[in-house]
Amino acid sequence: MDAMLPIAIETVLVVDDEHFVRELCVEIIAGEGYRVLAAQDAEEGLRLARQEPVGAIVLDLMLPRISGFEALQILGKDLPDIPVVVMTAHSSQSRVIDLLKLGAYDVLLKPFEPGDLIYSTRRALERHRLLAENKRLLRELQDNIQAQALELSRGRQLLENIISHMGSGLLLTDREGRIWMINNHGQETLGVTAAQAVGQRLLDLFPSAGPLLDVQVGSLLRELDLQAPGGRAVPLGFNNSLLLDASGQPEGTIIIFRDLSDLRAIRAEVRRKDRLAAIGEVAAGVAHEIRNPLFGISSVAQILMTEVKFDPVHQELLAAMQAEIKRLNSLVEDLLDYGRPSKLQRTPQNLEQIWDEILGLAREELAEANVHVSREIGDELPPVPADGNKLRQVFLNLLRNAVQATPPGGQITIRLLRISRGALPAPVQRALALKAGNGDPAREYAVSAISDTGLGIPAADLDRIFDLFFTTKSSGSGLGLAICQRIVEDHDGAIGAASTEQVGSTFTVALPFQPGPPSF
Repeated sequence: MDAMLPIAIETVLVVDDEHFVRELCVEIIAGEGYRVLAAQDAEEGLRLARQEPVGAIVLDLMLPRISGFEALQILGKDLPDIPVVVMTAHSSQSRVIDLLKLGAYDVLLKPFEPGDLIYSTRRALERHRLLAENKRLLRELQDNIQAQALELSRGRQLLENIISHMGSGLLLTDREGRIWMINNHGQETLGVTAAQAVGQRLLDLFPSAGPLLDVQVGSLLRELDLQAPGGRAVPLGFNNSLLLDASGQPEGTIIIFRDLSDLRAIRAEVRRKDRLAAIGEVAAGVAHEIRNPLFGISSVAQILMTEVKFDPVHQELLAAMQAEIKRLNSLVEDLLDYGRPSKLQRTPQNLEQIWDEILGLAREELAEANVHVSREIGDELPPVPADGNKLRQVFLNLLRNAVQATPPGGQITIRLLRISRGALPAPVQRALALKAGNGDPAREYAVSAISDTGLGIPAADLDRIFDLFFTTKSSGSGLGLAICQRIVEDHDGAIGAASTEQVGSTFTVALPFQPGPPSF
C-alpha cells in the first residue's frame, strides 16, 4: 500500500467562506481525531486538495468567485476518488438531485446538527478508503495479468477481495455482455443468485439493462428503472467503465450500481413537504382574512337571537347558523395554529403522567364507545423536554382517532418505550432522516405507540394521512394529524403510521430525551 495512503484517509478538507461555520466544522471534525485542513474559497480549496493527501472534502455551495457547483465539477474531473460532502441551505428536491448527478457523495442541508456532519464525514472517509483499496487490488490484478503469472486460484482470491470491499453492487461482463461475476450486494439488489446469473447474457436476464452496458466516457451517476424478474422495478444509480486486458484493449464492462429506492422515497417526501408548506401558508392567509367577516356574521346572528322575536322555526335556523359559525371559527383557529410559528415552553414531562390525564379526560368517551384501553410501560422512562400542553393536544387527538376507528368491543393499546433510533419503526426513521439526516443510530427516544383494532387505513391513503386537508371522515377537517405532525417535529421528534386493513393501525410518536445540539 502507498506510504501516504493512511494519512490521506484520515485528512478532511473544509471549504467555506463563512469564518464561523468553517471554524466550527473544523472543531467538530477534529474532535473525532481527524486531521483537518480549512480553505476560505474554492481556489484555495482546490490548491490544497491537489497538494495534500485529502480523504474527504466538506464543500459549501455558495462561495465567492468559483462557486461550489464549479468546484464540484472540477473535483469530479481532476480528483474523482475524493468524496465530496456538499453543504447547502437550499433544500429543494431538484437541487439535491443536481448535486448528486454532479458527483456529490452526500448533501448536508443547513442548518444541520454536528452529529450529521460527523456521520457524513465518516462515511465519506470510508468511501475513499474503499476506493483506494479497490484501486490497489485492481492494480495488482492488472500487473499479474501483464506478467502472465497469475494462477487461477490467485485470480479467484483477488476477485473475492474486491467483492468483499464493495459497498455497492458490482457486475462484470465480457464483450458479448455475458456476466462473468456479480457480488453478494448485487445479487440482493437484482434478485438473482450467482448461479442464475454467471454465464448468462445480461440482456437475456434483464431486457431493459441496455444502458448498463453503454459506457459513456466522463459520465457521472446515471439512473435506470430496471425490470427485475417477476415484474419488479428496481431503481438503480450506476456508473460503468470498460474492463481492459493487459494490452489495453476492451474485454468487457465493469458496472457499479446501488438501489435508489430509499433516495427516491426521500425525494418524494421532500416534494410532499414543499407542497404542504405552500398550502399551509395559503391556508393561514385565507383563514386570517375570513376571521373578521366571520366575527361580524356571528355578532349579527347573536343580536337577531336576543333582540328579534322570531317564530320557533326561524329560531332553530338561527341556532343552526350559530353552530355552523362556531364550527367554521374552530376550523379558522386550526388553520391559523398550523400556519403560525410554534412557541414551545419546554419543561421535563412525564409521559406516563400525561397519558393518565388524557385517559381520565376521555373516560366517558371510551365508555360510550365500548372500547377497552390497556397500557404497556417499559422500564426506566425518564422525562422528556417538551411543551406539556402541546403533547396533550397530540396524544388526545391520536386517542380520539383510535376510538373513532375502533368498533364497539375493540381494543386500544398504548405502549410507552425507550428505543434507540436504529430500532424505531421504518416510517419514523424515514421521517427523522428527512428532518435531520441520518444522525446517530444510538440516540434514544421516548416512544408512545397507540395501536387499535379498527378497520385500518387503505394502503393508498397511508402516505397521505398527514397531508393538510386530507381526511376520510365525513365531518373531519383534515387538520388534526397535520397539526400533530407539526408539533412533534417542532420537538425534534417524528411521527409515523403503520396499518393493515381489517386488522388495525399503530401511530408512533418518537421524542428525543435530550434536544439536539444547536443548529448552525
